[in-house]
Amino acid sequence: MTHVVILGGGIAGLSAAWFLKQQGLDFTVLERQPYAGGLARSFDWHGFYCDFAAHRLFSSDEEVLQQLINLIPMGRHIRRSKIFLGGHWMRDPLDVFELINNLPFFNQLELLYGYLVRPRNREEGNFENYVLRRYGTGLYKAFFKPYTEKLFGIPGDEISVLWARQKVRLANPLDKVRENTKTKFSYFYYPLRKGYGAIVDQIYQEVKENVLLNSQVTDIIQENGRISAIRYLRDSTPYELNVDFVISTLPMSITGKMLHHDLNLTYQKVDAVYLWINRNLVSDYHWVYFIDQDICINRMVEFKNMSPLDTPERSTVLCAEVTQNIDDPVEHVINDLVRIGMITRDEILDCKVIREKFSYPVYNRNYETVLKEAQAIFQQYDNLYLVGRAAEFRHREVDDNFASAKETVGKITQRVMELKPQIPEPMEEISPISEPKIAAIILTYNHYEDTAECLESIKALTLNGYQLKVILVDNGSTDGTPELVRTNFPFVEVIENSKNLGVPAGYNVGFVRALNENNDFIFMLNNDTILASDILLELMNIAKQDPKAGIIMPKMMYYGSKETWSSGGKYRKFPPAILMTDKRKGMEDRTRLIEFAPSCALLIPRQTFEKVGLFDPGFFFVFDDWDFSERVRAHGLNIWYAANAHLWHKVSKTTRGPQSEFYWRTFGASLTRYWRRHGRPVWVSLPIHIGYIAVRDFVWHRNTKYFKDFWQGVREGLNKPLSDLPKFQKKYLYK
Repeated sequence: MTHVVILGGGIAGLSAAWFLKQQGLDFTVLERQPYAGGLARSFDWHGFYCDFAAHRLFSSDEEVLQQLINLIPMGRHIRRSKIFLGGHWMRDPLDVFELINNLPFFNQLELLYGYLVRPRNREEGNFENYVLRRYGTGLYKAFFKPYTEKLFGIPGDEISVLWARQKVRLANPLDKVRENTKTKFSYFYYPLRKGYGAIVDQIYQEVKENVLLNSQVTDIIQENGRISAIRYLRDSTPYELNVDFVISTLPMSITGKMLHHDLNLTYQKVDAVYLWINRNLVSDYHWVYFIDQDICINRMVEFKNMSPLDTPERSTVLCAEVTQNIDDPVEHVINDLVRIGMITRDEILDCKVIREKFSYPVYNRNYETVLKEAQAIFQQYDNLYLVGRAAEFRHREVDDNFASAKETVGKITQRVMELKPQIPEPMEEISPISEPKIAAIILTYNHYEDTAECLESIKALTLNGYQLKVILVDNGSTDGTPELVRTNFPFVEVIENSKNLGVPAGYNVGFVRALNENNDFIFMLNNDTILASDILLELMNIAKQDPKAGIIMPKMMYYGSKETWSSGGKYRKFPPAILMTDKRKGMEDRTRLIEFAPSCALLIPRQTFEKVGLFDPGFFFVFDDWDFSERVRAHGLNIWYAANAHLWHKVSKTTRGPQSEFYWRTFGASLTRYWRRHGRPVWVSLPIHIGYIAVRDFVWHRNTKYFKDFWQGVREGLNKPLSDLPKFQKKYLYK
């Protein structure tokens, strides 16, 4: 059996363990401390659950976000943060006009003059040059220089330009567009109870049988470019574990040292200073940033503002993050907060400090070069993966570590699956499905002739004891489709929507009806499909063998042809697109796991809707199925292509084809919505995909007459909120 050893039980290590367990792989987590959680842990102090320093959950990756917020109950907060600069409180992100208003007249002139004569031609070789080119000397010295130098403890001209590209931000008119990016976010999530560490605690509870605490890794054994074993001490007793794969979340320098490589990497420590204050609240802010170098605090969080549930009423706890090297950080923090008037000394009931040595990778001027050299060293080891902030030597938040762990486990799983049969054997604890109830949901909008041909093929299905109910949802047809179906196909239940709700919203109506009637599977169908008589048997064969199946799709062929229309979607990096079918040799005749399933015919188990929710009604058509596929995979469920299950598809007529204003406007809106939610990062992927479509369809294919409609749709997609996704609950009525 494949065995994976994970070094470190912080958020990265526990997340990797969680994903490995979902994939049914054997693993062991080795954690040096007597507790799990690492930098993402929380602890109980005077009735408050305190995090190590400041944390918040936000991700522009909707898959990752949904998985994390589904772990435990969380509250959604509108961001409230402030900046203390030069004796004044200002908004965060910094508003330049507000800064100017708070400066003396001569400093205002200096700021303005510095901006006007900024060195636009200076090479961006470091953090200082990057900021000077864009904002000038005045703003650099007033705002960017003191905070960043305080964070890393080195001069601005010795800090990597990469840090500037990732972190430099000011308030500007693009904030609305960037509302779901890592540097521009207006909201975030935080657990309702037990602090930020409740996230890792929940993950730990699900994998703790395979976690060894108080286990100090001492050596990594290598043979012929592979890791063969891990040695560790537990209760002063040495042990050795043979491994197939290793995931290290330890600091990159420590992993390198165990492999006999000296890496020139530097980490910045953090002293988290906690003050128990005899006051209900000190401020109304989630966190506060202190810019000036004469204040030792980088940022400060007040946990009661993150979640007040189950906290003492008459006191509060502040946590100040300090990276400066000072002898007594507690006393310095107290002096600074008293000096600026936030607290008084007689309000302090207790204090403590916790230090973490490997908190921030230091982005010095040689950062990129040194990191590439280190990565090249670790790539020599075929079965070694690095995951997490300290291990990857990158500034990463919890959601980034979670996503990295997911990606890594996906790579390991793929390597394992290449050596095993494609369809897994049934899990012993899962009882075989006994005569499941299946509901076929068909969505129509006019074109009765197509619907009738589809229903005739359903009548001819071989069921072998399966119970099949057929529900037709009519999206406001004007050609008499509902009445004709009731007359000619009395076995079909017809639901009439008063208007065309769009594809995902229309289907949701039928899904909810079928789920409330306790059907075990949903067979989602377009009305312009013709089914092979054994299609359900082939699809159910996959469902019965994989209890983690989230979607099963058949082989989809063009109507009246043997040519494949889709054998499962696949993402292509360049040119950037999601392909309708995988054209690699042999793919269409092989049952396999896939990335995306087009929604003209899908078998979807009940558990998928219960975990993932319904289709996103924010789409009208197109990209709604790609969005649903992303969310299904994000919840650890599999998407299958069943090569032996066949249907024929006429390809949609209701959108009036690609040569219509309506199509291109909707396509632009849907494309934008999809990449706003799933782009990684959105400000890169969204322009790239919009640009590619613009070049391909309007320049290369000279389809310029519809560009204005496409661009109108893009604007609509940017302005439409990414509202919460509809979840299925018993007796939930979709509106």
